[in-house]
Amino acid sequence: MDNDRFDLYDRNAETSRVSAFTPRIRFVNYRGLAGMELPVWGRRRLIDYELILSLRGEFEYLVHDSGERVIQHPKMAGEVLTIRPGELHTYRLLGDPERAFFSCIHLDFEGAAGVPEPPVRCTAFSVREDGYAVHELFRRADQLFHRPGRFAQEQLSCVGKLIWLYLLEEARSGEQSERLSAMLAYLDENLLRHPTRSDLARSFRLTPQRINAIFKRELGVSPGEYVHRELAERGYALLHDEQLSVKEAADRLGFESPFYFSRVFRKVFGFSPAMVRRGGGAGSL
Repeated sequence: MDNDRFDLYDRNAETSRVSAFTPRIRFVNYRGLAGMELPVWGRRRLIDYELILSLRGEFEYLVHDSGERVIQHPKMAGEVLTIRPGELHTYRLLGDPERAFFSCIHLDFEGAAGVPEPPVRCTAFSVREDGYAVHELFRRADQLFHRPGRFAQEQLSCVGKLIWLYLLEEARSGEQSERLSAMLAYLDENLLRHPTRSDLARSFRLTPQRINAIFKRELGVSPGEYVHRELAERGYALLHDEQLSVKEAADRLGFESPFYFSRVFRKVFGFSPAMVRRGGGAGSL
């Protein structure tokens, strides 16, 4: 099996494991540390995973067996630390407890062996995007854990899985190759010409098969699927925000006919562009 086919197989296997796992939340807190004298947790080994979100304050994570040391710094508020089961470690606050605030979630998994883990200890999220989303998910997990309702456990499991997937996605985006980034920039610049994998192959001096393998391995879609998704999303904005007709949107996006535009749009969104014009689809919510 060549490297591209092996990488694709491995990525598909990981996707299957991600789809199958169900996290079980054992404990959640979301709190300030005011009143605690030099908060220290350890030396200890956990039987489950612990995710720690630092919001205010400087914290240290020390793995005693390896000597690994990670600092969660107040300038990087929004970092999530992943502590794995079985590691002998100490976690402690380095600064003033009166100003410190953090959240932790203890979880394990049912339904899947070999659950993918974030490959980095500390994951920093964008302040403008994922950082706020993850912050709110930790807060919501705390509410569900301490104020249970009829479906609280099911909701809590979904929140835990979503946090884990954010971590995985952020880690994977950090692994995105410079070559793929250049290819995506090329597609964006030439999107209205509907570039193909053959165009990419000529521009980047690779075979079409190699181009396809790179996209499948790093994004999980083919170049054609990526281009169609981008065009459909732009089409949705033209229909919904600018109130263009289906024909006008198709012309603006370089489609040879409204019929072909509609076929691509339906494949991406699951409904026709005409529904957006009539006030249906996701835009009506």
